[in-house]
Amino acid sequence: KFMDECKAMKISVLAPDVNESEMNFTVNSKGDVRFGLGGVKGVGEGAVTAIIAEREKNGPFKDIYDFAERCNYTAVNRKCFENIAMSGGFDSIIDFSRGKFLAVDDKGESFVDALVRYGTRIQSERNNAQQSLFGGDSGVIDIQKPQIPSGGDAVALELLNKEKELIGLYLSAHPLDEYKMLLNAKCSATLSALSDLSRYQGKEIAVAGIVT
Repeated sequence: KFMDECKAMKISVLAPDVNESEMNFTVNSKGDVRFGLGGVKGVGEGAVTAIIAEREKNGPFKDIYDFAERCNYTAVNRKCFENIAMSGGFDSIIDFSRGKFLAVDDKGESFVDALVRYGTRIQSERNNAQQSLFGGDSGVIDIQKPQIPSGGDAVALELLNKEKELIGLYLSAHPLDEYKMLLNAKCSATLSALSDLSRYQGKEIAVAGIVT
């Protein structure tokens, strides 16, 4: 109901974003409604607080590797990382499909796992360097970034269903969007309009939806 109201008022409702979202729904500088990170299934209050604190302290996350390097893994676990990715939380800092996060390499490791392992190793090496009397002056740690998988370009419907599972609704698109012209031509009523059947008495009607 609220999503339909926003559409009617030309207000965009945007997916969660690690660089803009707060705990709950907020309005950004453009007047769009931004989904809160706390609304993503499996992402707890501690994880959201840690992400926001890091962002406010050291600035926006530049890319997915920057997030992996700065992530607080005591608050953000692997499943939490995956759920943020699949709900669109990293869309503003990646230039590839969300599906690649779950793609598996030839060693059987997913891209999410590789990123978490990379991030924890970077942080461990930095801590060791700071604690060592013989730490190098440069502070540069040479750990190779995991490669973005070649596979993992999941079907759009799979990604949308995952999005709905994690945040409770379709945000980035809707599975029926590609049939919009056909539905507009063939449907004589909306499902919500059927709450008042008296107006359709004696008429034949056609509606569309998704069976779940």
